[in-house]
Amino acid sequence: MKQIVLDFDDFSILNNRLDLLLKLKESYPNLKVSMFTIPCDIAYEQDVSARIMRESTLKELKKHLDWIELIPHGLVHLPNEFEKAEYDTMKLAMKAIDEMFKKDGLPYVKGFKAPFWKWNTEVVRALDDEGWWGAVDRNSKNQSITKRFYVYNYGIDEPYFLAKNVDLIKLHGHITPYKNDIERCFVNLFRMPNNVQFLFASECVEELP
Repeated sequence: MKQIVLDFDDFSILNNRLDLLLKLKESYPNLKVSMFTIPCDIAYEQDVSARIMRESTLKELKKHLDWIELIPHGLVHLPNEFEKAEYDTMKLAMKAIDEMFKKDGLPYVKGFKAPFWKWNTEVVRALDDEGWWGAVDRNSKNQSITKRFYVYNYGIDEPYFLAKNVDLIKLHGHITPYKNDIERCFVNLFRMPNNVQFLFASECVEELP
């Protein structure tokens, strides 16, 4: 039986595509998804009409936390948010992340993905010191890596279903519009086999030797 991890970037309370995720869940009852989550998604939090729906959306999200895991994806998801962050700045950001998740009553995994994969050795050191793992880009050859890390091996826009002799397929996509966003690649997701075991990203964290 194949094992699959399905992760998405840019998830937030107000940008969640639960409509599509629930349709996918109907076809794959044992579905698990790992959401790299923006704690304070400014683009949506500043939208008055979206904020009106925030309380009901948060309540709905909490119904599905048995199969949706939340992992911090930056703080407010600015392009260069952690590219040049200092050690102490990162420690403060981690504290702020914790406070934001707790304010909403949401559990989160102590992992971290920097917006646009941009971080530095100081960020990595802070994550290591606090025992957090980091998500790293499979396409980056020179990226600093945390002691414990997660890395995907296929995009949901790719022909992952043709992979031979690969027992663990770690799929990566986006909630926001992109070449591998959930809406654009929704049909491709149904190429996953029915007799598959779904895992969370947190269950597939590796360690440096």
